[in-house]
Amino acid sequence: LEFRRVLFRSPEKTSTGASILLDDYDALVGWLKDQGFTRPKIVADTLSGWMAGRIPATRGDRARALLNRLMPDMLIHFTTADAPDDKFAALAQFIEGLPASVQIFSLLDYNRHLTRLLCDMLLLSPHLGSYLRQNPMLFDLLLYPTFFEPLPDTNSMVEILRNLALDKPVENALDAIKTQTREWKFRIQVQALSQTIDSSSLGHGLSAIASANVMVILDLAKSDMQRRHGRIDGAVGVIALGGLGTKQMTVSSDIDLLILFDAPDNARSTGTKPLGAPSYFTRLAQTMVSWLGTPTAEGVLYTVDLRLRPEGEAGGIATSLERFKVYFASDAWLWEKLALTKARAVAGDKDLISKIEITISGIVNHSYKSTKIATAIAEMLARMHLARKPKSNWHLRALDGGLTDLDLLVQGLRLLHGDLFASTGQSHSEILDWLKTNARIDDVMHETLSTANSLYNELHQCLRLTFGNAGAVPEILPPPLANFMLTRMDLADTTQLALLIKTSRGAVEGAVRKLLKTNS
Repeated sequence: LEFRRVLFRSPEKTSTGASILLDDYDALVGWLKDQGFTRPKIVADTLSGWMAGRIPATRGDRARALLNRLMPDMLIHFTTADAPDDKFAALAQFIEGLPASVQIFSLLDYNRHLTRLLCDMLLLSPHLGSYLRQNPMLFDLLLYPTFFEPLPDTNSMVEILRNLALDKPVENALDAIKTQTREWKFRIQVQALSQTIDSSSLGHGLSAIASANVMVILDLAKSDMQRRHGRIDGAVGVIALGGLGTKQMTVSSDIDLLILFDAPDNARSTGTKPLGAPSYFTRLAQTMVSWLGTPTAEGVLYTVDLRLRPEGEAGGIATSLERFKVYFASDAWLWEKLALTKARAVAGDKDLISKIEITISGIVNHSYKSTKIATAIAEMLARMHLARKPKSNWHLRALDGGLTDLDLLVQGLRLLHGDLFASTGQSHSEILDWLKTNARIDDVMHETLSTANSLYNELHQCLRLTFGNAGAVPEILPPPLANFMLTRMDLADTTQLALLIKTSRGAVEGAVRKLLKTNS
């Protein structure tokens, strides 16, 4: 197998590791030092422990034999790039977290091209390294020629997941779905790390995977309810909000869902244990959410956030369409209407979905008073600013003028000019482009906010892809991460990147002040 894509490129050394003896400690330390390792004794001590079988992955004779054959060439490979100690440390953290009896050494021995890809992935993405340690068999997927091809679209994913679940008990069906979902997530993360796809494609792909899961799990939950309580004269619809709604999920996003139902007041299920509509659809929703979010031996599909439902945690997990209409007509806060601008139907009965979309459009797709928007945004910003405690300048959601402020500003503009829109679920770039096209914002405002949006989205996706949690990123970026981000954004150095962030933060804060002043 010849990989067409690599994470880092560096000159290849022509020497081999044939002369490196792992069991000659002093010679190994000397060789490591000569090759540019700054902590040669630590590396040698680690290797000695492995060869003595002190970790689960090397307790077997065959595992140690394979490692003894692999490691010299791996050490040679580490010297072809900067910071060989860091590269070895990334691999060490991965190997020491592996369970016993794994086949990864055999896989690496069979195909030496994988070694470089593995080391580069681990060095660049601690998040992916942790993911691989928990699921080492995912590495086998790299052998398939189709690994770097585009993932199936949402409908194809749904068909694949349904076939996997067909005629299986629920527990086995869920495990099969989780295994396939995990493989798709791994593929798309490695594609993003290897520059095969851009950040926008990553967000769309992750959203497609989540949407397919919601659709299939809802169908399984409906079948389960019909088995236990019979059928009912009613319908259910699932609406995505947040990043899933706008198809901009990151690798660590949860999914924000709104679950609505519609049924006659006197509807009762047909089973031997009949239920009224509120109880029936509440249990259906609970089953779906539980199957999406409850951990099993195969892990968790998604963390589900239902806090954006009417009345928040005080409200029912499933809401009737009629109650939804009444709530948003008389009781909803403006921030809840802002959240609805990101709504996108992802699963459920088609007729009900149409009704829900018409209802949501009626709530948000008309002009709001500018003073009302300005007052609400000012209040929300004031509360958020008081609570903010950014962990570093890379913690974009917690920075003044950062990602959260931009999101609030764009969604505020979206609601202010709701008469321009016929649907919901648009991304920030789509909203800004449409506002400019219809002369609701000028060219300067469009350019300013679009630049900030592109920058923040790229940074946010990169940081989540590599660290999982942007709040965990240190103030001084690790060199591999810095190089990765600079390459994706075609920037010269981190000084230029820091200046762009500072400029964008100031521009967003200025745009917010302009909106509040103009509409106060």
